[in-house]
Amino acid sequence: MRKPELNITPFVDIMLVLLAILMVSVTVTTYQEKSVNLPQGSKTTPATKKATINIVIKKDGTVLVNGEQFQLKDFLENFNLKYGNFNKNALVYIAADKDIKYDTFMKVYAGVVKTGFRQIGLLTK
Repeated sequence: MRKPELNITPFVDIMLVLLAILMVSVTVTTYQEKSVNLPQGSKTTPATKKATINIVIKKDGTVLVNGEQFQLKDFLENFNLKYGNFNKNALVYIAADKDIKYDTFMKVYAGVVKTGFRQIGLLTK
């Protein structure tokens, strides 16, 4: 007489699919916060403003670099042309309106990093 065998491969496959669905759904629900009102910095000692490059991102999408105005769509090209040969160890401070989209901020931040700057500070009030 033959002994019955237990095949757990389909069970493991189903569990892995359920685990993947759970991981994706938890990630999506975590990042759907709508009541976040940033930024507010700590009350410790403020950073000294010895910045070589100051970037301000306004709510309407304009970007000011040391007082010179750029549109967001032209920012990366103009920033790279103007500051591409700048000292890469220079400090860069980014001050962004708290009501801008995260995508807008990341485009500016990525542009600064692509140009080669590594010492980037984010200003808060």
